[in-house]
Amino acid sequence: MPELGDNRLSWDVCADLPSPLEEERITNCEGVGAVVRTQGLLVSRVLPRGRYDGFRLLVRATDTDELVGGAEWYVSPETGAYLPYPGTSWSACDYGQHVHQEHADAA
Repeated sequence: MPELGDNRLSWDVCADLPSPLEEERITNCEGVGAVVRTQGLLVSRVLPRGRYDGFRLLVRATDTDELVGGAEWYVSPETGAYLPYPGTSWSACDYGQHVHQEHADAA
């Protein structure tokens, strides 16, 4: 598993997926976490194995492009599957921001 702060990874828009990935209606704090979990699982299943070291899922408000959540995933050296990096899933609610727009994009 890559170490947090390990700058060997480069992050860019994934050519294998549309950007934004999906538009979801989010109206509360729990919604951001749900989008991060479900879209992360979806991406982990559709990305080609062996092509990437991992991926970062970002959730942005559609109206303001404000970052409201995210998570990082890495490739398991044992199985080659994408797994969520422990402790990297977050929501703006974690930092006391409890106002959400009507919906957000999973980028």
